[in-house]
Amino acid sequence: MSVTTLANGVEIGRRALQAQQTALQVTSHNIANANTPGFSRRNVELENVAGGLGGVGGGVDAAAVTRQRDQFLDAQMRVERQVLGRWSALERALTGVEAIFNEPAGAGSSEAGTIFNETSGLGLSGSLSRFWNAWQDLANVPESGAARAAVRQEADFMVTTLHQLDAQLADLRGSLDQEVIAQVDEINQILDSLAALNGEIPRSVFDGGTGGDLLDQRDRLLEDLSERVDISILEKDNGQVSVLLAGHNLVQANQSVHLASRTINQDDLATSTIFFSDDGSLVPIREGELRGLMEVRDVTIPDFQNRLDTIAATMVEEVNRIHRTGTGLTGTSGVAFFENSKMAASNISLDDRIIADLNNISASGDGNAGDNGVALQIAGMRNDDSLGALGGDTIEGFFFTLLGEVGSRSKEAQTMAENHRLFSSQIENRRQSVQGVSLNDEAAQLVLFQRAYQAAARTVSIIDDLMEVTINL
Repeated sequence: MSVTTLANGVEIGRRALQAQQTALQVTSHNIANANTPGFSRRNVELENVAGGLGGVGGGVDAAAVTRQRDQFLDAQMRVERQVLGRWSALERALTGVEAIFNEPAGAGSSEAGTIFNETSGLGLSGSLSRFWNAWQDLANVPESGAARAAVRQEADFMVTTLHQLDAQLADLRGSLDQEVIAQVDEINQILDSLAALNGEIPRSVFDGGTGGDLLDQRDRLLEDLSERVDISILEKDNGQVSVLLAGHNLVQANQSVHLASRTINQDDLATSTIFFSDDGSLVPIREGELRGLMEVRDVTIPDFQNRLDTIAATMVEEVNRIHRTGTGLTGTSGVAFFENSKMAASNISLDDRIIADLNNISASGDGNAGDNGVALQIAGMRNDDSLGALGGDTIEGFFFTLLGEVGSRSKEAQTMAENHRLFSSQIENRRQSVQGVSLNDEAAQLVLFQRAYQAAARTVSIIDDLMEVTINL
């Protein structure tokens, strides 16, 4: 056997050792990251080396280390995360709205008791019911000072309840606005990280080490960003990504464009608008957590506040219209029950003359102290569905409709969020079948590569012995 032949055998053995060593390293890396979120399993591609003497071949090389990833599933997951982000934000925000309107019993009326199955009389529905009842009690004893005190007390409680509901909704809007600002800051941090990775990835070696790990990190950031806002992705051959929002470049190469917030006054509340920092144009956001937060902040809560304002304005206009026609115990007439200029849920209040003197509360319609015409009319407003601003509903019915919509919107958000969590889980399970690490499979591969390495080492040792014998001949 010639020295050349033996040398060729040594070279084959050396390549085999290197290839199996690479395979062992990659397998160990897979096992070490079996529980690492977002990790993609690496696969060693072995290929035979052409050439060698007498057609024997040149052995084996580790041609490449590939990252096991399904781009279609990744894209599908990003889209799903956008939708899930919006519904999750809606679920969280609407749960807060529902808690504000969560009345244990409603009014104590038969209708409210049916809806809420309780009779505690708490909340606005309860205060409305007691307000009408107080006027009915006054109609029964129109000369009573105690009955007038009860009317004023229940009216004050109803006014306070409207104030509290509006204030709590305003506070929730403010909290959501702060969350929007925080989301913008976090989005900008992600954009900066993606731009930095864009600078590192092309310089890295795609050998299952740094390059693959950087790509995994990039993909985790893209999914995190997708949950917050509806981005689109363009990936280049060198591993860099361009991130776009409504066609506007947020990440290009190693440069990022930030989102910025600007405070404006909306409905007497300071809220933040989102715009692109490079040209100042407004950001159109259709999906993601940011969309959900802004939807509740800018649409849902103002709508509910407007409906409370409608209740307050209707109460002021209609009660005052009747009350002015009546006469108090001391003969006063033309007195408004509620302050005319304060017709919103945030500022509705009793007229100063009602606060100052109970005798200014009118029960009589004809000036006779024993008459109860005005008190009966106001008490009868409870069942009046002809009040124009309420769309053919009573005041209590209008509020019950509002309560029902609060509950239905919250329930819808919960249901949709759960559905999309399920969809995301299904996609993730499919992805894990591609990129996930099976410890059993990796253990089997580890044994296989170990034995191949040991065999290659034994081969080199035997050929080395033969070369020594040949040289000494």
